[in-house]
Amino acid sequence: MKVNILTRLLTEKRTKVFALTALTLLFPIAGLAENGNSQSLESIRAAAEQFVLQQLDTTGLTDISVSTTSLDSRLRLQDCELPLEAFSTSNSQSMTRTSVGIRCNGQKPWTLYVPVSINAMVEALYTARPLLRGETLTAAAVEIRRVPLNQLPANSLSDIDAIGDLETIRPLRAGSPLTLNSLRTRQMIEQGQQVVILGSGRGIQVKMEGTAMKSGSYGDLIPVKNSRSGRVVEASIQDEGTVVVNL
Repeated sequence: MKVNILTRLLTEKRTKVFALTALTLLFPIAGLAENGNSQSLESIRAAAEQFVLQQLDTTGLTDISVSTTSLDSRLRLQDCELPLEAFSTSNSQSMTRTSVGIRCNGQKPWTLYVPVSINAMVEALYTARPLLRGETLTAAAVEIRRVPLNQLPANSLSDIDAIGDLETIRPLRAGSPLTLNSLRTRQMIEQGQQVVILGSGRGIQVKMEGTAMKSGSYGDLIPVKNSRSGRVVEASIQDEGTVVVNL
């Protein structure tokens, strides 16, 4: 299905999320500060935010900002004599929340995991009017809305130029987001429909009449019963009334 799915794009290239606990934040692996020489919490937060901005695919996003949750002011980590290293280690599918590991590789090493929130605006498709089950989408039936990323449903669609081959699988109210869960590729042939079977192979081509034993979309393989012989063959859907089979 040739559909620009915004959330799929973000999922493939977004930064990953690490599950946190309060203990992780309060008690890093090592490197408690000595003699008052502690790492600035602001420098840790800045390193995490910069890492997310560098890794984030901003395609389709506007008004992007990232922010970290407040770190416990009682946290004291040894001031690192080397540049802080940021990394990501999880496989969460969240689009708006992630976590970044910040590591000091100095003489007194430590590691801390910092939660980061991603805020942005994004364009997505919504229904402009109520739609019936099985209704083919048209440009007049949808509208583009600019919404916060954290309010975007999973598998949302954003490309208005690629909706012509899609139809609804259930009724949709006006103002509903268009997602893959509510749509399917338009059915070109319905079960029980009379079709033309085109057979080709070894330099010959024949045309027969048949009955589709299953519904399908363009390119789908469906069983078709030859009206004359009664034989059932697997055929590929070519258009709304034609299937093709190799002889």
